[in-house]
Amino acid sequence: MFLPRFLLIIYLFSATEFNQLLKLPVLVMHFQEHQQKNPSISFFQFIHHHYLVNHADDGDAERDNQLPFQSHDNCGSFQAPIYLFLTFSPLPPQVVILSKEKPSFYSDSHLLSAHLNSIWQPPQFV
Repeated sequence: MFLPRFLLIIYLFSATEFNQLLKLPVLVMHFQEHQQKNPSISFFQFIHHHYLVNHADDGDAERDNQLPFQSHDNCGSFQAPIYLFLTFSPLPPQVVILSKEKPSFYSDSHLLSAHLNSIWQPPQFV
């Protein structure tokens, strides 16, 4: 069970924006910096100020850009198949008998034969 979880974690941190969660300590520290400037600010006001409104520059734009989900990292993915089969046992062959008639769901019984034959007539000049 360890290997699938390990591979999932590697995939999430390398090929998705999941790696932004590694920046959560920066979010907490920046919130504490804002609380030192303004002790009455709540965490939700801080989130609203930095994420939900067009953020006005308050002199710490460089620090704001370090917050999670403020910028998109150039994350790409390279996926290579890894085969970890220890043994290979082929499936036993199965005999399948098909009927001679193929089932058809098309029915032209509603078409008049005159309409079908008129398509295949040579062009006529009047």
